[in-house]
Amino acid sequence: MLEASLVLPLFIMFVFFFIYMVQMTLLSTRMHAAASNAVKQVSAHIYPIFLAVQAADKKQDDPFIQADDGERQTENGTFPSISIKDWADAYASKLPSPFSDWIMAAAEKGQEPIDQLKTETAEAVLDPVMKPILEPFLDEAGLELERVHVTRVIVPDLKTGKTPYFGIEISYELPIRVPFTYKKVVIQSKSVERLWIGDTDELNASDGADEDSGQIVNPVVLEKPNPAYAGRRAVIKAKISPGGSAVLTVYYKSGKSIAKYLGTATADENGIIEWEWLVGGNTTPGNWQFVIETPEGGKTVSTFTVESPNSGD
Repeated sequence: MLEASLVLPLFIMFVFFFIYMVQMTLLSTRMHAAASNAVKQVSAHIYPIFLAVQAADKKQDDPFIQADDGERQTENGTFPSISIKDWADAYASKLPSPFSDWIMAAAEKGQEPIDQLKTETAEAVLDPVMKPILEPFLDEAGLELERVHVTRVIVPDLKTGKTPYFGIEISYELPIRVPFTYKKVVIQSKSVERLWIGDTDELNASDGADEDSGQIVNPVVLEKPNPAYAGRRAVIKAKISPGGSAVLTVYYKSGKSIAKYLGTATADENGIIEWEWLVGGNTTPGNWQFVIETPEGGKTVSTFTVESPNSGD
């Protein structure tokens, strides 16, 4: 009886732990399926938004979709034409939100309607925009909508077509808590899909060249950690074209960093772009690499040093 009383609690805890692991695996699989299906839906419906951005920004008229109402004379005769806004109104009415809103924004403002998501990291901003897309797939997967939060959105460059990828990263709060500490258990899933907008020749780096020099402009590193300390914040600043975007990727011994606030950021009117992130407390000291890339094909590779926090005291 004494041996049973000592072993039985441990056995019960192991059984519950096994059940939790199985449940976590099932929920993770469902999360990935929901995120993947939502991203595919966006990629499939992005083409009319891409057309609206291209037509509004570059002022390239189509025989049947023009910037001004009237008629267009072609070799085959005269055809009635409609404005970009009228076309957007007719098409947007057949699509659910937020696709309809994105089409209208592209037609009216002549800019990427999802530009505002590039630098947003707050769930309060991303959730209202992306959850309507996720909701049907979450219901199908048997996941609770209120437990899901959108932590990151990978936004395509619809103007140049050089980064034709859309992706979302979601987190899910499990209905279980860490024993004794009662902390939340959160799992994450990420999915990225190429847009269904045809060949944009994104692999041809020459199209990303500077118009004046004919050369690709690489980001210039203005500031980097010297050194960075494990468990503390680090900052990298660079200079690119004003208002442009760039992606920062950091590589440690363990591989690519998944720290929050890395990834895509937008430069200010002076072309200054900045990333600030938390270096993991378990990061191995040493010299590690980071890469800054722009949609036009510019790329800069550099290194920085990570030291133990005790060495900085």
